[in-house]
Amino acid sequence: MAVEWTITIEGKNEFGVVCRKAVRIDKSWERLFDGDIGLSIEDGKTIMTALQSAVVAHEAETYSLFRRVCPDCHMFRPVKD
Repeated sequence: MAVEWTITIEGKNEFGVVCRKAVRIDKSWERLFDGDIGLSIEDGKTIMTALQSAVVAHEAETYSLFRRVCPDCHMFRPVKD
């Protein structure tokens, strides 16, 4: 492996919950010798897939927490079984 990139995204909601997602891109010597400088379209797709997954999961979790807050007393409502 010639080069290793780690891209980290971090999100925080108003409840203080932090979500981190890291994506690692490895580039071999062969890719560099073949003139593959910079990020490829496949690397970009990998990054965007991880980014979209992290954002959607965090927003869905935040939404479900927000829906549990009582609009009158601002306390968490119990979860039904």
